[in-house]
Amino acid sequence: MAEKYADRDVKIFNIYVREPHAGEVGFPEIKNHESYEHKLGYAKEMAKIKGMKNTILVDEMDQKVHELLGNLPTFVYLVGKDGLVKYKATWSDAEYVDEYLADLVNNDPDSAGKPKIDHTIFTYHAPTDI
Repeated sequence: MAEKYADRDVKIFNIYVREPHAGEVGFPEIKNHESYEHKLGYAKEMAKIKGMKNTILVDEMDQKVHELLGNLPTFVYLVGKDGLVKYKATWSDAEYVDEYLADLVNNDPDSAGKPKIDHTIFTYHAPTDI
């Protein structure tokens, strides 16, 4: 989405808060954060693995920002230029986020004269053999 909205007045960032599945099956090598440096290292590694190019903010060890925003692992907020929350979700769903963001951008007076942005429809399905 950062690339899709790069020519619009949109700022996208992630907040790295904690490892929700540290040590669980499938993630045995992932440990709970032992220090801020450890946490920062995981955030950098995640960004590299996922190819993330947008800004990543790293919450402090006390998780104050995470708690203020709802204490959920994949929450999403879209905030308008007026500073008000325009969309909030307790689970990150790219299709819904993109739909609301496209609507915000398309209705922004600063986007007047620019082509409308269509939201992306993501289709997930298993391959079928016939």
